[in-house]
Amino acid sequence: MNATRLRLTQAVMDVLDVLTNSPPDNPAWGLRLCQATGHGTGTVYPVLDRLLKAGWISDYWETPAPTDRPRRRFYEITSTGRQQYTAALQARDERRATWLRPNRQPGTVS
Repeated sequence: MNATRLRLTQAVMDVLDVLTNSPPDNPAWGLRLCQATGHGTGTVYPVLDRLLKAGWISDYWETPAPTDRPRRRFYEITSTGRQQYTAALQARDERRATWLRPNRQPGTVS
């Protein structure tokens, strides 16, 4: 499993943002992630699958199972996922900073 080779699309980043900010006593589940990110199930669930396979998130089922609805599958960001996501955001910010720096020609004064 290579947790560092995950493509960070906007949908992946949106899901990770929600998971990063979900408190342990109120974890996120699929429908909540769809609502919070504005992405549909056809986007969110494949993202969750990729994140699970990469080891960036973990999942567990709601217990006990409610009697009035299907039980929920909760998702949490792992320590590996948190580290990798933080590093990816930092690398992105560094790349963006280079885009914003003016190109100086050697020997010119600005």
